[in-house]
Amino acid sequence: MRPFAGILTVVTLAAFAMTPAARAQSGTEARATVVAPDSRKASTDSVVHFLIVSAATDFHSHGPSGPLHFREVLVGHVKSSSGEATYFLSGKFLRGQGGDNAVWTPFLTIKTSGYEQYVGKQAATYFQDSPIVWDRPEDLSTLLQSQLDAFQ
Repeated sequence: MRPFAGILTVVTLAAFAMTPAARAQSGTEARATVVAPDSRKASTDSVVHFLIVSAATDFHSHGPSGPLHFREVLVGHVKSSSGEATYFLSGKFLRGQGGDNAVWTPFLTIKTSGYEQYVGKQAATYFQDSPIVWDRPEDLSTLLQSQLDAFQ
């Protein structure tokens, strides 16, 4: 009986020591959903792409005219009272070259059933009463600039 108990202990410990992927492949995973550490980033990749393309399209189609430059472009979300996330792209743009007295204008592109884009004061204050979660810490200015330049 003791050898059987020892074997059972070893098999049980080995099953718990396996990675979630290995357990899923071996069939010992029981309905558990395993979230990979990078899954949040991966799940926001399509949202980021959509928001970058939407913002660049809007700037290209509706202006302002002339060369634009971007800074502090970030992706985040806010949650409604029902827990649903609303994703957005927030940043600032500059018309022309600027200089010492350059005026950077805030913009906000919100993912809705399509998208909405706000420029100026309304963009700066749109989510002021909502706790914002920043999904991507990196500045996406270069990505937005590249997408806008592709339209030129």
